[in-house]
Amino acid sequence: MSRDDPSSLWPDIWVGVFVLLLGALALWQAMVIPVTPLYGQVGPKAVPFVVAGGLIVLGGCLLFVALRGGWSWAMEDIDEPPNMRALMLMGAGLLANLALIGFFGFSLAATAQFVLVAAAFGSRSILRDLMLALVLTLAVWFLFVEALGVNIGAGLLEQGVLKLLGREIP
Repeated sequence: MSRDDPSSLWPDIWVGVFVLLLGALALWQAMVIPVTPLYGQVGPKAVPFVVAGGLIVLGGCLLFVALRGGWSWAMEDIDEPPNMRALMLMGAGLLANLALIGFFGFSLAATAQFVLVAAAFGSRSILRDLMLALVLTLAVWFLFVEALGVNIGAGLLEQGVLKLLGREIP
């Protein structure tokens, strides 16, 4: 299989078509989500529409690249085995999030996941990753709680920050 062989483009084309169809399915499902008039501007359809739009754009880009020669031909010369350390660290990040979110809350669980995934991608600055993750996850938590009114799991850290701010714990 080579870049010049037109039959080698079909797998890449099918991936693009599949992602486009997945985006269309997500769009269709987003449109049938029931919405009550209680939602002012941002309702339960917002995120599904964004995801569907992202899938459609990604599928279109993949299809465009496939029709221009594809991308999978570039993988032919790679004889390296998968990086098992990186895969294990990413899996550990997912498991850490699942194991910690119930007791420690969203921010600490997502911070543990962030640090492990950053290490999987080659980061060696654990302290920097930890600080960045804490700031980002707390910001996301407050955005969900304050802007969207959705409690995604207040844990020890969130409760402590709310106490420092003199706010009621949801």
